[in-house]
Amino acid sequence: MACIALLSACDSRDSNDRPRSGSKPKVIAENIDQEEALEALRLQPVTDPVAEKVEAYRKKLAEHFYAQKFDELEKEASAARASKEVFGNGSWKIAQFYRAFERKNRDAQGIWNVTEDTLNAWLKAFPNSLTARIAYADFLTDYAWHARGTGYADTVTPEGWRLMGQRLSKADEVLAEARQLAVPEKEKDPVLHLVALRVALGKGPDKPAWDKIVVEGRAAEPTFWDYDVARAYSLLPRWYGEPGEWEAFASEAAERPDGPGVEVYARIVMHMLDFHKNVFKNSKASWPKTKEGLDILLKKYPDSLELLSYAAMLATNAYDNASAKVYFGELGDRYLEKSTVWPSKESFVHYRKWARTGKW
Repeated sequence: MACIALLSACDSRDSNDRPRSGSKPKVIAENIDQEEALEALRLQPVTDPVAEKVEAYRKKLAEHFYAQKFDELEKEASAARASKEVFGNGSWKIAQFYRAFERKNRDAQGIWNVTEDTLNAWLKAFPNSLTARIAYADFLTDYAWHARGTGYADTVTPEGWRLMGQRLSKADEVLAEARQLAVPEKEKDPVLHLVALRVALGKGPDKPAWDKIVVEGRAAEPTFWDYDVARAYSLLPRWYGEPGEWEAFASEAAERPDGPGVEVYARIVMHMLDFHKNVFKNSKASWPKTKEGLDILLKKYPDSLELLSYAAMLATNAYDNASAKVYFGELGDRYLEKSTVWPSKESFVHYRKWARTGKW
């Protein structure tokens, strides 16, 4: 998840969309010279301390899950919902909670089977669990995309389409049950509507249906930014949008008085970096608005090397030498290898050199 996500937080199933197809495009295609290549060889990768905390949290939950310690999971989810706690990159703890149970498309069928069996055991142990239903619907959405595969539509088999539709329909049914449990006097879980957006990505409903999910999600939790990132992603022309539509949505999301403000604009643009050769040159995204949001995020979450790396990369996309120099200056030699930001060590060194000198 997302997204979610992003950053939310971390793997390329971001907080919000799954799956992502295709490799990350390189932002700038200039040649790497010998000096840069040697500098890259000497560069020692580092890890993001925030990402490490998120990973440790998800690992603990996965261990509880497969050990069928469902009472511990119920307590943790309830606490995360109540506290609305976020990690040091702004990703919501409750969103990361559900990502602990995710499956990868490359996983063997037996692993998918064990995960589904464990989710059914959770529902049997806690038949009125909102948490277990959201986790199961989220799993079914991943399982639907697993059946489809990651290729273009014309490569999907009839059986793949059938299984995808069947699993998405079941996810919808499970979410309907979850909505009955999430009544006003009980707990609300913002991930419910995020999963609904993921189901919608697979089913392709009309615009009013999409808007209804977003409106309901925002009403339940106005500052849960994963909704906006997920909806913006669905507005890419590769999905259900027209050119310029995701950019207009991002501007609208940033202007909501009860929302995350311009921070969400920056998060959306960070997410869109993967889908444009140069997100500012090849879309209508605004660098000044993105930078405003990034600077707020960096002040709020100073420990996140991933956010700082995105700022440096996006400033390079925008050909803003002064800002890139500042961001790379703060990064120093801290190259994040295990992230979605840099195509390679060489690209990190190449972009940093431009930031420092203004020359390629």
